[in-house]
Amino acid sequence: MKITKIDGLGDYGVYIDGVDFNHMTDDEWNRIGELHMDKLVTIIRDCNLSWKNQTDWVKKWGDTRHIHSFTMMKKYGGKEWKDLVQRALKGDETIDAKDREDVVLAYGMQQFTKDGKHVARVTGQKDEKGNPLGMFAEGELLWHSNEGGTLTFTPGVALLGGEGMTNSATGFVTTVNYYQDISEEFRSELDEMIIIHKFQEGVMTPGLRREQDLLIKNNMCPNDGTEVPLVIQSPAGIRGMHYPINTVYQIKGMSKEESDKVFKRINDELFTEKYIYDHWYQNDNDFLLFDNSICLHRRLGSTDNRMAYRVQHDYSNLQDDFWQPYFQKEFQDKYVEEITDFINTMGIEDFKLPKVA
Repeated sequence: MKITKIDGLGDYGVYIDGVDFNHMTDDEWNRIGELHMDKLVTIIRDCNLSWKNQTDWVKKWGDTRHIHSFTMMKKYGGKEWKDLVQRALKGDETIDAKDREDVVLAYGMQQFTKDGKHVARVTGQKDEKGNPLGMFAEGELLWHSNEGGTLTFTPGVALLGGEGMTNSATGFVTTVNYYQDISEEFRSELDEMIIIHKFQEGVMTPGLRREQDLLIKNNMCPNDGTEVPLVIQSPAGIRGMHYPINTVYQIKGMSKEESDKVFKRINDELFTEKYIYDHWYQNDNDFLLFDNSICLHRRLGSTDNRMAYRVQHDYSNLQDDFWQPYFQKEFQDKYVEEITDFINTMGIEDFKLPKVA
């Protein structure tokens, strides 16, 4: 394997070339995972990984999880997500009609193997009836973090190129170097800020059809008014900003006008060439691994016939102990409560919960 630095992400970001998944050992894969946690964005170029095995490899680092699945399971009960999906597909009237629609729509955006493994499709392709086959089917995909307007967001994303990738790019901005570059005074102000999140249609996906936009709300910010600290630490303990501009709405204790002035300053200073890298695909089968806690991502270019496969995951198997993203005691306690409920509701076994005294 050859590891080289990505120009454009400051102290972070690496390419890895020469990876052979047919002969990869678990130890080698875990070393890549540890490097990735430290570098935040890792691009394995021109690799021989199939989407059929993508989830298996990702789950060696930590389990997959999605806020939409949790929200529906919490609301309607059941032991496994697949059981709730089957109920929705059969038109179970104990599930609200709108929720049935969302569950069925999400199910239709999954790619399945014969033995039931699945990944989410990210594609502009449609079926014979014109229905989208995956998430983010049309238009631009602007800066965002997945599940950004939730306290228990999933910290990692693994995106595997499938076909039609080479007329597009996946862009990244890490907030770490910006956070380090600003004045100590402004940094101290940011450290104290609590962001109030709200989903706003079209902010992240202008041009997307309405039913997909509503599904995105359930995946990005299901509950308007959720409060999340601005400055957090990544699973590797790197301090930066959790700043998903698709859901940030207001700063607690400030008026909307005052908040917008702060957001404009951050936007003007952060979203500049100094901190951005856009990965224009030279190969269809690049495997992009990126932090979802203190980084943002976007899509550029054409979606025509483009197909990629996405897995959201945590890093629990690579960590020695429970990951606590927040610094404020109030939010630390709330996170422990909510993530424990999440893990227990979804029946996730490979997750390091905090030790009980």
